[in-house]
Amino acid sequence: MGHGCATAFYPTQAGNAAARIRLTADGRAHVFSAGHELGQGMYTMMAQVAAEELGVPVAHITVSLGDTDLPPTVVAGGSAGTASIAPAIMAACVAICRRLGGETGSSANVVAAMAASGMGVIEEFAETRAHGLPPESVRGLYRGMAFPTGGVGLADRVQFTLGAQFVEIRIHAMTREIRVARAVGAFAAGRIINPRTAHSQLVGGMIWGIGSALHEHSEIDARTAGYINANLADYLMPVNADVVDVRAIMVPEEDRLVNRAGVKGVGEIGVVGVAAAISNAVFHATGRRVRDLPIRIEHMM
Repeated sequence: MGHGCATAFYPTQAGNAAARIRLTADGRAHVFSAGHELGQGMYTMMAQVAAEELGVPVAHITVSLGDTDLPPTVVAGGSAGTASIAPAIMAACVAICRRLGGETGSSANVVAAMAASGMGVIEEFAETRAHGLPPESVRGLYRGMAFPTGGVGLADRVQFTLGAQFVEIRIHAMTREIRVARAVGAFAAGRIINPRTAHSQLVGGMIWGIGSALHEHSEIDARTAGYINANLADYLMPVNADVVDVRAIMVPEEDRLVNRAGVKGVGEIGVVGVAAAISNAVFHATGRRVRDLPIRIEHMM
């Protein structure tokens, strides 16, 4: 048995974004932004942000994304989606509230304000610029230049999501198989808009780290430069039997310097540090320092 730990840090990135909000007299809103839903919960996040800002139930929010006719935003990558799109949605909602006479705190207030205005529909558009990007960069959104910045790429500061990983491994005395018995990760990833979806991403990232450390490897035929294990039948990935007890702890944090929403990213931070923690646990159990991945049975012989 061995125990290992490692730090985890991933660049906190954000990009320019645009969003449009349409509010109707019955207190229902429609959010438009050309983001990408890859399973990271973008639909839910966008609805939650708009609902909170307008003071209406999430069930009254409709979200449209994934269409180039919609207001542009960053690409889905670099853990930058929520940190980029959420501020744009918030800015559009604030513009609506101002047109209705101030901040609105409940759906009743929204409906009453709409009735008082005599309007059946109100719509606002907003563009937001990420810290560190020049003012003219917003125009680049409409030319396909939708890439985030952050991490060490800023002139005045660095921005990172931080974490720590802890694992317990067991190495079979006869077969030398390595099993991860427990894995715990703690992460400070800014304000968490949706704890349920964020927790799933963090746990999924940790499982991905187990796969990176012990299973996954692309085998290449040196004669043809082709991949030998280019399908899921041959490419090893962790399955339920390989993942016993994985826990993710979300450390409360809001970083308003990064963006108005206080959001960082959770997409990749879960995987960072897991392989190093497992390697350290192998060293603790056997005294062998393995620096190549994946860590295989032959490394334990």
